[in-house]
Amino acid sequence: MALTIYPWLIVVAIIAYALMVWMLANDPNILVQKQEAPKLAKITSRTFQSHLEAIDRTRREIVRSTNVTAGPLQRLLQPIADQANELFQQAHGLADKGQLIEQYLQTSQPHGLQPQIDNLDQRIAMTKDSYTVDQLKETRAALIDRQQNAQALATYYDRITAQLQNIAANLDNVLAETVRLRASEAASATQTSQEVAERLSNLNADMDAFQHVLEGAMSQSGVA
Repeated sequence: MALTIYPWLIVVAIIAYALMVWMLANDPNILVQKQEAPKLAKITSRTFQSHLEAIDRTRREIVRSTNVTAGPLQRLLQPIADQANELFQQAHGLADKGQLIEQYLQTSQPHGLQPQIDNLDQRIAMTKDSYTVDQLKETRAALIDRQQNAQALATYYDRITAQLQNIAANLDNVLAETVRLRASEAASATQTSQEVAERLSNLNADMDAFQHVLEGAMSQSGVA
């Protein structure tokens, strides 16, 4: 009897396992979870960790507020939660670039370039050999390029921190509007929810465009 039962148990177990694998592979919810959780770069800068933590706290509250809502109102709030998630991805990308710039500025010491340039100016003025003067001028030109690149990156660093603060402020406002919308009727909340989602969508587009400009500037400076 045992020899008769065990083969059937093995067959049933194999079928059940195959069915489970098929269901997992075809479950759209699992696919959505994979899409919503891309691998993010590690942020080690305390400055940018602080910005991201503030943004993520508000984002999670917006998503939670949406998830605990049911019916037509939940469907109205879902685009807002989706845009908040996307905006966090944008913020994380900005923070990653910001910490690269921060590390570059800390290690390259751009403030020490001006004394070197001044010293070269004095040597050029005192040197009569044309070949030596040419070499000194090329060195000076290279230092000037480094100085200008560092100044441009410092400006972008300030812009990144300002953008992250802007994202945090916008999400704070969105969270307040989300709470207010949950207390409204779905019919009256439709237009407001669409306006909020559109505002976040526009902000996402602005952040995306800014990141492209930032990538170009960092590439020219040799940071990225």
